[in-house]
Amino acid sequence: MEKFRFGKKLQEAVLRRKEGQQPAIIIDGKEMKVRNPVFVGNRVRDVPCLVEEDNKAGNTGYTVVAVSFDNLNRQEKAWVCIQPVLLEQAIGSFMENHQMEGITGDCRCANRLTDTRDTGFDFETGNVCIEIKVFMPVTVGTGSCTWKSFHEAVKQITRHCNNPAVKEKGKRILLLTVCQDGTGQMQPMEDGSIKDELKKAVGMGVEFWIAETKTEEDGISLLRYWDYTDKIL
Repeated sequence: MEKFRFGKKLQEAVLRRKEGQQPAIIIDGKEMKVRNPVFVGNRVRDVPCLVEEDNKAGNTGYTVVAVSFDNLNRQEKAWVCIQPVLLEQAIGSFMENHQMEGITGDCRCANRLTDTRDTGFDFETGNVCIEIKVFMPVTVGTGSCTWKSFHEAVKQITRHCNNPAVKEKGKRILLLTVCQDGTGQMQPMEDGSIKDELKKAVGMGVEFWIAETKTEEDGISLLRYWDYTDKIL
């Protein structure tokens, strides 16, 4: 499958967290400024990361694009992208390149909606409206993921279903959850607190899919995607 490629290959570095100080990154033994302190918690430790130089709007540091839960000395690390926008762009690219036709149902490319006020969805193809939900790992070393916001995502998509502009289109409605290789696969439907909302959404015709991606220094790959709607009921 065709990879979603970054504009420039990312550079491996070490994210260093010091108690009472702002995080920094270490590149070739030099400590550099980092623009985003990322999600890896409050532990004081060194974390492998992939960075890009950040010269936007006068910034003179680096932006962390991905982190790894692997040991610093491991050669082949599993990277977790921490920028949801990049993952959404990757999904859009996969659909545009006909790599997810099991979702789109035809050969028509998906288009990113430039104005989502009418329907509220992220993507739209000839026969389906798609909302994307990206989850970030929150605990270093455990591979656990948070599904705290999944309930809100399900409620949001049921509200979309009741939108007259959506009903008028008469299209399939789909919530696509993006998981990442190396974070573990915790299925959201196992959370008992959201089962009723999930069943309500399925009753309204909502489909639930998962896409698994892999991040590397040069881009993001689609490993697989699958429909888990039937597992909810």
